[in-house]
Amino acid sequence: MQIEKDIRDSFFSGIYKVMKEDNNSVILTADHGAFYLTKISQDFPDRYINVGISEQNMVNVASGLALNGKSVYIYSINNFMILRALEQININLCAMNLNVNIVGTGAGFTYSTDGFTHHGLQDMAIAMRLPNMQIYNSSDRINTYHMATEISIKPGPKYFRIEKGVLDDIYNTEFEFNDGFGAFNIDQNTKSVIISSGYMSQNSKKVAELLSSKDHKIGFIDIFRVKPIDFSLLNKLVNKIKNIILVEENFYSGSLGELISSKLLNKKGTRFLHIAVDEDIDFYYGNRDQLLKRNNLDFDSLNQKISVFLDI
Repeated sequence: MQIEKDIRDSFFSGIYKVMKEDNNSVILTADHGAFYLTKISQDFPDRYINVGISEQNMVNVASGLALNGKSVYIYSINNFMILRALEQININLCAMNLNVNIVGTGAGFTYSTDGFTHHGLQDMAIAMRLPNMQIYNSSDRINTYHMATEISIKPGPKYFRIEKGVLDDIYNTEFEFNDGFGAFNIDQNTKSVIISSGYMSQNSKKVAELLSSKDHKIGFIDIFRVKPIDFSLLNKLVNKIKNIILVEENFYSGSLGELISSKLLNKKGTRFLHIAVDEDIDFYYGNRDQLLKRNNLDFDSLNQKISVFLDI
């Protein structure tokens, strides 16, 4: 199995495989591209539609195709997809539980040089409140490819927040993805756990590995299925953990951290640290690392915050 290195190409190479095997699948884009998406448009021209910069209309077209039995993918930037077309997604897709896969790129500060209009800091919180909506957040090329080939073919509306560029591998190709998250370095000796999702899982895993020692073992959990989460299994994993740290590239309000803390922190003796983005409108332009540093989410800031919290 050849998995492309760029995250977007990892996903769309998986979709290419799906479309090759299923003549009923169709992809729509709001004038937004990727290398492997171009290959799809060339090899399946009758099942590729560029609707132009009109995300609301794209959802309407997708719902009509789905009602006629098609398996549909729609692709644009996260904010333009979820925020701009929210009513259409809520009524046309979720209320009718249609088989439409929303594919968005631009989570967090991905589009750091395009300003606040492109910062994906609210989309996940909004999508989490949509009935019937499943949400998946990619963290490396391997689980991204799995989302395309194994999850997207299942019924119902789904939202895939895929990354862009080349990231380190968190998983290997033999990993079982059935539970919607990956747990690493967790056993009876683990005292603390860092839980993260998406791009932030890259830094979070490295911090967990760096700070972990014989005297204070730190585990790591990457949650790639944000909705629904298997809280029964997650509770079992962290049942004896004293310190739970959650790191994400989203606003605090309506976040994954709020959801997890409300479900997991029902026992005495558990300490919880939530690291996310303050709800300010930041018009700063720069690369992603610069914006993460401005919001204390870069590797050094996470390392310092977590070290202080754990007193190690």
